[in-house]
Amino acid sequence: MLGLEGYLLAFIRFSTFIFAVPPLRQRGIPAQAKTGLAVLMAILVAQPLTYVGDFSLDWVVLVIQEIGVGLLLAFVVTLVFASIQFSGQLVDFPIGFGLATVFDPQLGVQLPVFTQFYSLLTMVIFFAVDAHLWIIRALCQSYQYLPINSFFTLEFTLEAMSQLGKNLFLIGLQIAAPVMGTIILVDVSLGVITRIVPQMNVFVLGFPIKNLLGLFVIILAIPAFVALVAKLFAYDGLLMEIIYGLIQSGT
Repeated sequence: MLGLEGYLLAFIRFSTFIFAVPPLRQRGIPAQAKTGLAVLMAILVAQPLTYVGDFSLDWVVLVIQEIGVGLLLAFVVTLVFASIQFSGQLVDFPIGFGLATVFDPQLGVQLPVFTQFYSLLTMVIFFAVDAHLWIIRALCQSYQYLPINSFFTLEFTLEAMSQLGKNLFLIGLQIAAPVMGTIILVDVSLGVITRIVPQMNVFVLGFPIKNLLGLFVIILAIPAFVALVAKLFAYDGLLMEIIYGLIQSGT
């Protein structure tokens, strides 16, 4: 049975994850609320923890391991949200919105219009399908497979990261594919028009056409976007599959 050290180590793992994961690291969420959630989770989870060793000798190593576990799990969630931003940028530039950036007060960065739109919609879907509850549950269960003084298996971690990156890249392309395909057809059509009517200024004509068609296709593709992201964040989706795979690979 652990004393105060166990609670502190659990608090370090949970607080590292909470302060680093995208949905909770926003500026609009008070630091006191994040710290309180980490303390509550540590109190609920740390009671049955055990450790055989000398804390006075292993303390620094244990703290580094707990920080590493929290950061790596948060990094997995960050990759998922980054793939959505990637798809938003693939949509913004072809339709001419790439330079029209807006300030995101939560992250403190400038983002293109539809990158911001997709990010906000993804955040809504994330909480709507209870993905935050599944992730917190997985984090609390992590001590069953990753007890104190243990870490992820390096071989499985590298394999999981490569698999996740490949799948997220494909998901980003799937989200942006309708707009990208439409813009390619528009460019081909404008090229044909230029050959037929060389006097026509296709640059002046093409910009509003791309804007209008791009907006129309984005509106039509919103149901497909919601279904794809909801499946990604579901309990049996790709995100939770990777998280539980990492947790259960602990050594």
